[in-house]
Amino acid sequence: MKVGAPLRRWIRLPKTLFGRVAVTLGSMVFVVLGLVAGSVWIEHRHPSDEPGRALFPRTQRLVTRPIVVALGREIQSHYRRQSEAKYLKTGLSLEETIARFLDEGADPAARRDFAFRLAREGTPEALAALRQVLATASPEDLKHMLALIGRAGNPATVPLLASLSRHHDESVARAAIRALELIGNDPAVGVVADLLADPACPQALRIEAAVTLGNVQTTTAQLALTDTFANLPSGEVATEILHGLGRYDFDRVAPVFRSYLSTLAADGELRVAAVEALSKSSADAVPFLLEVAGADADPEVRASAAWAISTHPTAKQFGSHLNAMVESEPEADVRRRLYEALIHQSDTSPGRIIPLVLAEENTATRIAGLNALGESLRHDPSSAAAREFDATLVPELQRLATSPNTLNLQMRAVFALRRAGTPAAHQALAEISESAGQTIATAARHGLPSSP
Repeated sequence: MKVGAPLRRWIRLPKTLFGRVAVTLGSMVFVVLGLVAGSVWIEHRHPSDEPGRALFPRTQRLVTRPIVVALGREIQSHYRRQSEAKYLKTGLSLEETIARFLDEGADPAARRDFAFRLAREGTPEALAALRQVLATASPEDLKHMLALIGRAGNPATVPLLASLSRHHDESVARAAIRALELIGNDPAVGVVADLLADPACPQALRIEAAVTLGNVQTTTAQLALTDTFANLPSGEVATEILHGLGRYDFDRVAPVFRSYLSTLAADGELRVAAVEALSKSSADAVPFLLEVAGADADPEVRASAAWAISTHPTAKQFGSHLNAMVESEPEADVRRRLYEALIHQSDTSPGRIIPLVLAEENTATRIAGLNALGESLRHDPSSAAAREFDATLVPELQRLATSPNTLNLQMRAVFALRRAGTPAAHQALAEISESAGQTIATAARHGLPSSP
């Protein structure tokens, strides 16, 4: 027994060590999963790229955001591999794939799908086979194969795509441009930039090129857009260039927009397009848009700038500035857009908005103001403005929602009541839900506290 006890302890030792290792590994996995799940939750509830909502901006930028971005990339990569498997796992060698691709007697649908594998492999033989088939394929087959070549993402296919980007069939040429966008390296961007800069190129292709360069988001693409815009292209091409530039962070493209909008001789429609393009830019474009909305001589440009501000809901600290602009703006349509921008602001005062709204005579502008007022009341429900809103403006909104008006005006009246959320507003919504048409009644019902 004395000899057996140490032996039994020696036998139990590996199990104990194994158990400790297992517990340690399990704990590490649990911690990692918890970190990932916590990062996803935090970024969903308190996005790090929205300063007003982020809990710990610096920590989130360094920890949670990279985790979520990496997780998103891995998920996208997984689904991409799954979707591409049918093109790669055919049971054929590359030589057999090339032979079937070149066999004109093979099934056309299956044959053209081989373009993906040949583009992905990118060997001289594979590229030669692609070149041979693409030279005689129908436009429909060409477009299908070009989409697959773009998805394959092999830079070796750029010269092949470049030759088709000027195809006599514009739909094929556009497909080649889109394939170049998917590859997105500097040589691919250079091909697209040459199309954009060529005044002899069909306008439809130049527009496609401008859209592509806006989507690529590289420095080379940005410079191509900027350089071509400096040569004053035709109206539609210039508009698409501005929209493309508007997709970049504002600090990268600010000189272009500042310079163009300060040019008094610039085309009026293009100046409107320029400020509207900044609706897709980063939120740091808002201070510049405020300058334009408050000082430009053209009311259409001012209105467009105010609308662009409203598309940046994360820029919440400009309520007082926008309020002052409403007070001094002579044009009703510009004031309407300024009210829409006010809806997203966190530093608004219902007591300051209500006299402005009461003075509005244009119905659309008045309802826009009522929505801004309703949103501000949500944050200050016990104010004197809330009592005046309930007594004076709730009955007006209820009439607008239930009287013959456009559906747009009726819905906006309901939204103003929903935003305010005061007792009288809830009562009006309940009555609207019982008396209005189905669409308006449903919208009103969804604004009631008891709605699921």
